[in-house]
Amino acid sequence: MSSTLAMAESVETAVGNSSKSQVSTQGPPTDVVSQVLADGLDFLPSVPYDSLCPQWYDLAMDYFLPSDWDTIDFLLHRESRCDLQALNPKDTNGKPSYSLFQINAFWCSPSQHYKQGFLQQHGVLTTCDDLFDPATQFRAARAIYVEGLVRHGTGWRSWGSYPETR
Repeated sequence: MSSTLAMAESVETAVGNSSKSQVSTQGPPTDVVSQVLADGLDFLPSVPYDSLCPQWYDLAMDYFLPSDWDTIDFLLHRESRCDLQALNPKDTNGKPSYSLFQINAFWCSPSQHYKQGFLQQHGVLTTCDDLFDPATQFRAARAIYVEGLVRHGTGWRSWGSYPETR
């Protein structure tokens, strides 16, 4: 097993265990929280109110930490306007980019380093078209994020120089 995959699996385990018990620090106004608690409800909305792509929050929390949500939300909106079916047929490197994170075909194409493709070799998908599946899209983004951490010290490098791109 590659060190990148092992790191991704250990981080995913940590994320999976910690995200279930954390509540977002961004939330409803205090008076709404007080009213919800007074009504006897024991839950709070998990999606931050100012999200651009709130429909993807719960799935994102399966692969990333709540503290990553602002970055993820920004990227999903910038890259695809939150559209799972988004496709750029010819990105700057001449290859297509797919779905929510606009993951480039570079990651799922054979190369000198990955004979099957990076995402295939890491067991994320079979073909680039699998990136239109939401869970596969987030698994792929997680694998690319971890690869960025391992190789370059920043997970979001593949999506530009975030947050400077805002």
